[in-house]
Amino acid sequence: MSALLRKCWPILALATVLAVLLVLTLRPYQWNVTALFHMDNVIQSESRLPSDFVILSVPSYDGAQYYQVARNIPKIVDLHQWNELLSRAPGSYAYQRFLLPLFAFVLALGSTSLLPFTFLAINLLALLLTCRLILRWDHGKPLYALALCLSPAAMVALHFSLAEPLTILLTTAVLVRYVRSNRFTWLDLVLLSLATLTREVNILFIAYFMGFSVLRRRWKDVLLLCIPAAVFLAWHGIIFAIFHEIPFFISTGAREFPGHAALMVLLGNRGYDRYTLSAVALFLGLVLPAFLWTGRELVVRKELDVLSLGALAFLCIMLVMPGYIWGSITSIGRVITPMYPLLLLYCSKRDTVFARALAVMTLLLGVGAGVGLALSVHPFVLAP
Repeated sequence: MSALLRKCWPILALATVLAVLLVLTLRPYQWNVTALFHMDNVIQSESRLPSDFVILSVPSYDGAQYYQVARNIPKIVDLHQWNELLSRAPGSYAYQRFLLPLFAFVLALGSTSLLPFTFLAINLLALLLTCRLILRWDHGKPLYALALCLSPAAMVALHFSLAEPLTILLTTAVLVRYVRSNRFTWLDLVLLSLATLTREVNILFIAYFMGFSVLRRRWKDVLLLCIPAAVFLAWHGIIFAIFHEIPFFISTGAREFPGHAALMVLLGNRGYDRYTLSAVALFLGLVLPAFLWTGRELVVRKELDVLSLGALAFLCIMLVMPGYIWGSITSIGRVITPMYPLLLLYCSKRDTVFARALAVMTLLLGVGAGVGLALSVHPFVLAP
């Protein structure tokens, strides 16, 4: 029994933390799981929600759109109802994050009343499976598994019913398999294809692997990676056919000079409150030291490591994010999700004092964000 406990305690610890955070979050809302979608009165007036659905007094968040996408899946497969999708919220941007709503809809067997529970179940299962994956990896250690599964991206997503846990699971699975075998299999291509349907930012994960393969002159890998890229393009082709616009260009337009937005937040140009201070904590506690460390690792060790180079690349992407993204950890802490598995898997591989410090800081920032969000209770009513 003691041997089994030694093997399973990180998963049990993760499950306990997740349970505590959910208790803190849902208790003020009468244990109503629909509170995790953060619906508002605007959505309620435009699209009638099921009775007893929690309607907050604050503006809705992305999870509300995920829920609407899940409800609209029958209309997506019916060409005759595309005009209705075009005329009603959510817009094309939300449909880039299609996989989580699809999985939730399938798991709920099409039942609208079960969707809140299937969304939550998928996110919890994704985090627990990610923890298990890292623990089974050759370099996997409990600290880094817990840091990844309790990272800011995971905690913000759990609170708002977003797709980051699914992204973390898919990207971690691909990285663990690639580091172990140094090649892509058909399973990896399937996982990468699913990742492109989970969030549009994950096409950058594919692009990174393509660039890395070019540097290593692995031309076969470049060709194989065209498959998940084609899946991404095909899905965006469907979005264009429905909405007559390409929402991905909205995402790519969000950029600034490297480090400028983070510096402005750090200097207090937007004022200091709990939102900007959370972004400052992320920048000083994780992004900046991780950027300097991974850069130094590449220079000193002089090896083309897929994890350290990838972590540095995605940290650079974080640094070009605009001011409105850098306004709070709820945005900048989750928007470039692949950075976390790349960085923490490399930390686990190196397992130096500084690597452990980065993992601890990631864990503290994530749990801190999770508790802070859980304690931010908003006035609400229940849909009639």
